[in-house]
Amino acid sequence: MSSTSRGGSVADGFRDAMAGLASGVCVVTTTAGGVPAGLTTTAVMSVSLDPPLVAVGVGRTSRTLAPLRAARRFAVHVLAHDREDVAAAFASKAPDKFIGRVVGAGRAGVPLLTEDARHVLECETWTEVEAGDHVLLVGRVVAVHASARDGGRALVHFDRAFHQVGAADSRA
Repeated sequence: MSSTSRGGSVADGFRDAMAGLASGVCVVTTTAGGVPAGLTTTAVMSVSLDPPLVAVGVGRTSRTLAPLRAARRFAVHVLAHDREDVAAAFASKAPDKFIGRVVGAGRAGVPLLTEDARHVLECETWTEVEAGDHVLLVGRVVAVHASARDGGRALVHFDRAFHQVGAADSRA
């Protein structure tokens, strides 16, 4: 086994290795000054159960980082299996990623995409951790919303593509 990718650099090898790590697809939303903002990420991690904490990695060049820092509140949406379009929209550079979406209001006006998510975690920023070219926002979960439509399947990102995993809900 070689220590780097076909490109030969550690950075290329690292990117290839991370592409081989299946990750849940999430959209993070916030609002600052009445302007909604959001991004798609697979860099979400459960940190603690008591208190309930979740970490989200946000690139320093993301246009959503400043609103997240200003608002100190955000929502993490665990996308439903059939919401690749939502993931693509929030990964884009579009000026208004919320157009055409059903958007509810969470605590302090944080936009919620409850029709697109299996679960939504409303968070208050607990702390920030500087991490290379990213910032880890650790949020204290203050509310959880579960969708009745999740069907037991999830949207994941693996090998640079979206995939659906899980079985159809057999609880019905």
